[in-house]
Amino acid sequence: MIEVQIFLDEGDVYNNEPMHEYILRYLMHHDINGASLFAAVEGYGNKHHLHHPRKIGNVDEGPVMILFIDEEEKINLIIPHIKSIVNEGLIVKLKVEKV
Repeated sequence: MIEVQIFLDEGDVYNNEPMHEYILRYLMHHDINGASLFAAVEGYGNKHHLHHPRKIGNVDEGPVMILFIDEEEKINLIIPHIKSIVNEGLIVKLKVEKV
């Protein structure tokens, strides 16, 4: 099994829609077992700008992470497209053991 973590900014867009929503629909369409979207309370990226997206009155868009786990063969089929659309994010692939 492979775990994939995709780190994005909440405001990232692909085809005029939030990128995280596009990726979740893409994963569903390609029959990935399940995926979760996590929104950070606070964080920073490679530009070292600290984001506080959940503070009241703040319009700052924070970091989000999509996490999913599936068989390596299925992951290898979908990951090239995801890599092609994630320009400033980060994609992490880890081998995991199903117990």
